[in-house]
Amino acid sequence: MYTQGVAGSDDDDFLALLDDYLDPPHDPNLAMSDTQIIWVEDDPRIGALHIAQHGVTNEEVEQVLFEIPPWVEAKRSREHPERTLFWGATRHDRWIFVVCEDWTEGSIRYLKPITAFEPEEGEAYWRRQ
Repeated sequence: MYTQGVAGSDDDDFLALLDDYLDPPHDPNLAMSDTQIIWVEDDPRIGALHIAQHGVTNEEVEQVLFEIPPWVEAKRSREHPERTLFWGATRHDRWIFVVCEDWTEGSIRYLKPITAFEPEEGEAYWRRQ
């Protein structure tokens, strides 16, 4: 006999397992193993709120930065040398452009996402940067 758990928790657990099965994590990008993301959560000009305005999720940014596949390319910004530009794909092959402040303290690399978006021009946009 099936009995429902607390407030739909069985359904929530099942849906979480189903999500993990249908969208399994990819291998970690070992080059980024000593890297931590510093998310700015409360400023609409930079960070999570700004990125969400472009229709990109924090999870998609982290997929581009920390997983293989997808493939990612990086280079320093010409205008802002303290920033690194990333061009890469999410698990669902959505290609996004990510800009992060980038610094190292000791052996830890820190990335603070400033913006992320899916450029209409695609790779041509990346090549011009």
